[in-house]
Amino acid sequence: MITIDDIARELGISTATVSRALNGSRLVSAPVRAKVEAAAEKLGYEKRSIRRHRGRGILNVKLVLPRHADPERALFYDFAALVEGLRRGFTLCGLNLLCEVNGPNFDPYPHKKGGDTDAFVFAFHRPGAQAVKSLKTNDTPFVVLNRSIPGMPCVAADHAAGMLELLDHLRAKSGDIRPRFISLEGLGQIHEERLDGFDQACRRRGIDFDRETDCVIFPDVAGIQQAGVAAAAEDANVLVCVNDIVGTVVLTELDRLGLEVPGRVAVTGFDDSPVRRLSRPLLTTVSLPVEELARFAATRLQSEVIENQGPGELLRIAGRLIPGESTP
Repeated sequence: MITIDDIARELGISTATVSRALNGSRLVSAPVRAKVEAAAEKLGYEKRSIRRHRGRGILNVKLVLPRHADPERALFYDFAALVEGLRRGFTLCGLNLLCEVNGPNFDPYPHKKGGDTDAFVFAFHRPGAQAVKSLKTNDTPFVVLNRSIPGMPCVAADHAAGMLELLDHLRAKSGDIRPRFISLEGLGQIHEERLDGFDQACRRRGIDFDRETDCVIFPDVAGIQQAGVAAAAEDANVLVCVNDIVGTVVLTELDRLGLEVPGRVAVTGFDDSPVRRLSRPLLTTVSLPVEELARFAATRLQSEVIENQGPGELLRIAGRLIPGESTP
């Protein structure tokens, strides 16, 4: 059987250079790669796939994280759960995880000496058009985490299922529900999907909810003040907050207003983020299954890189209801 050592001897170059050329490394120039490939074909070399080395292979995966202008966005999820989920998902090989921060000019391949990256995970943000174009040009697998983008491989939370579970929890405790949906400007797709999910849940359960008049949107976290919260709670007995950060601040303002929770008004969050542990009373929420999202994303990338499968369709993962003290 012809090996890369035979090709190296034929060309008078190192086996490392031959290996890099045959694996499409950017550390090897196009002329050298062409020369190696020609020699491999001439000698009858047959490249073995990672499948035969799945127990010993190590994949380089780059985790691209968002940079937020608002520091409170860093409280949305547990970073350790994200990393653990990725590691659990790569069951057929080892994982060398590289981290990078996204920006408006993010380039997946900034320089040749950066090493070879087998796959990318874009966590909690949408990759830019130029980055996606570069990844597709280089035929590099990638997954977008917790976003649903047409035409892109995504693994996202099932916000609609979570909102339905929240509403059913509230209905089981109180027959008369007069809800308001509390959110923030700038949340984009997350706001839309959670509002859509709650709207659909209300229609399925016969609860009166007008997404135009019963949705209160504050400009930012600092803008959640007593007057706005008091107005939102005036004709409502349930405040459904778009996430736990909003829910925690709303609880604080309700306490300042002297409105009893959950006696006068119930409050819910979403995400089971680290900040929820600071809420008083403890928020009822729905978990954002970060570890499961990451595990499924990693399993998909593993299938693409090792099994040569195509990218998967949008996959939704449901969280679970976590009752707290902010609902009856």
